[in-house]
Amino acid sequence: MSDSRTRLDKINARIRNNPVLSLLIAVSTVVIGLSTFTSATRNLMELFSSAEQRPAINGLWQAQVSYDWPNADYQESFNFAGSDKQLYGSASFTRSVNGILEGEVVADTVHFIIKTPESSGSEPIREAIHRYQGKIVGDEIKFVMQTEGSYSAHVPIEFTAKRSSNPAVQPAPTPN
Repeated sequence: MSDSRTRLDKINARIRNNPVLSLLIAVSTVVIGLSTFTSATRNLMELFSSAEQRPAINGLWQAQVSYDWPNADYQESFNFAGSDKQLYGSASFTRSVNGILEGEVVADTVHFIIKTPESSGSEPIREAIHRYQGKIVGDEIKFVMQTEGSYSAHVPIEFTAKRSSNPAVQPAPTPN
């Protein structure tokens, strides 16, 4: 007479009849489960802990900017605020304070735009767009600013903004 049990049935019968083997399989299953859970938890924690922190750029910054037209040296102010990647605040252009648009901080770079009105004689007023991109290095931001949409072509302007050591200093008011 042949044994009608399958190979799987035979293995199950041996495990049930051998308590040491049953205990070994149960303990192994628990160890593998804990190891997998611990490894997954560690990987998840590393993911959150290795996320880059936003540089501490909130506050007032000052820069001496030489624009690309004659006698165009201005002390400009940048007042940054925000959290995570978000950046808002104000930036002066020829001492006129403007709101920051489309601002973002990613790792050690910052970029934003400001818009200013520009006129030329009897021509209608145009909106010039100034795009700023900066690299944060300690208490300095090395900027490149490019202008588009104005009446004349402009080359990119490079300058360095430094954190203001005097928190009472405010951006210059708009001249009348």
